[in-house]
Amino acid sequence: MKSIYKSLKFIIGLVIVCYFIWFIATGWDHEQFKRFLYQLSLHPVMVISGMVIYGSSFYLKGIATKKLLGDQIKLSSAMYGLWYSLALNHLLPIKGGDVLRSYILYEREGLSKSASAQSVIIVRLMDILSLCLLVSMGISFVALENPLSTDFILVVGGIILLVIGWISYYKRQFLYQQWNVTLSLIKGRGFSYAFFLVFISWILEAALLLSVCIATNTGISTFQGIWVNSLTILGQVFQITPGGLANYETIMAFGLNQFSIPMETGITIAVLTHGIKFIFSYSVGLYALVKYPISLTLIKKLSKRKGGA
Repeated sequence: MKSIYKSLKFIIGLVIVCYFIWFIATGWDHEQFKRFLYQLSLHPVMVISGMVIYGSSFYLKGIATKKLLGDQIKLSSAMYGLWYSLALNHLLPIKGGDVLRSYILYEREGLSKSASAQSVIIVRLMDILSLCLLVSMGISFVALENPLSTDFILVVGGIILLVIGWISYYKRQFLYQQWNVTLSLIKGRGFSYAFFLVFISWILEAALLLSVCIATNTGISTFQGIWVNSLTILGQVFQITPGGLANYETIMAFGLNQFSIPMETGITIAVLTHGIKFIFSYSVGLYALVKYPISLTLIKKLSKRKGGA
C-alpha cells in the first residue's frame, strides 16, 4: 500500500509538472513577464521588505523550536538547521532538509537523537496544521467570491479526506507514538507559545507574494495573499522537482485564479515569487555553511535518510 501511495503521489506531481510545461509552451506571456520584472526593479524597497518579512517567518519558527525544547538550545542552532534545510529542499526533488535540522540539534547542542528528531517532527506537524487551518478558514470566502470554486472545494476536500483516511489506517503506530510525544510536549509551558509562533510565521510568509503583487499592480487583498500562499505550500506534498518547481507555480496560479486573476498573470507572479525564494534559500544556506560548516559528503548522506539524525 505504501508503494501505491508513493506512486499516486508521484503521478499527481507529474501531472502538475506536465500541465505547467504545457502552459508555458502554449500560453506563456513573455512580454508580461518582462514588464512585471521591470516593475519589480522599480520597487526594490517593496521587494526587499517582502523578503525581510518572509525571512522573519523562519526566525519565528526558530524561536518555536527553542521554546518547544524548553529553551535547552541556542537560537542559532535552530536557525542554522532551518537555513540548511531551506537550501537543501531547494536543491533536491525531495524534502530532505528536516533530517539535517535534526542532526544539527543533535550534534551542536548534544540533544539525544530521539529528542532532536521529535522536535523537528512536531514543528513540521505544527506547520501542516497551521496551513490546513489557514486554507480551511479561507475556503468558504473563496467560494463566495467565485462560485465556480465549488468543484475545486469538493475535489480538494475529497483528496484531504482520502489522505487522512490512509494515514489514520496505515500509520496507526506512528501516529500513536507521535501523539504520546505531543501530549508530553503539550504539558510543557512552551507548546502553546510554539504553535502560536508557527501559525503566525505562515501568515508572515505571504508577505513576499503580496510585495510582488503590489509592485506589479496585481490586485489581491492581504487575506487572499495569505490564503493563496498557504494553499501553494500545502500543495508541495506533491513535490517531485527541486524546490517544487512547476508544482509551486501551477498551484499558486490556480489559487490566484480563484480571485479572477488570469492564469497567465498568476503563472508570471508565481515564477517571480518563487525565483526570489530560490535566491533567498541559497543565500541563507550559504550563510549557514560559512558560519557552521558541514561537509558536503555528510549532507549528501543525511539527505538520503528517512528517519532521525
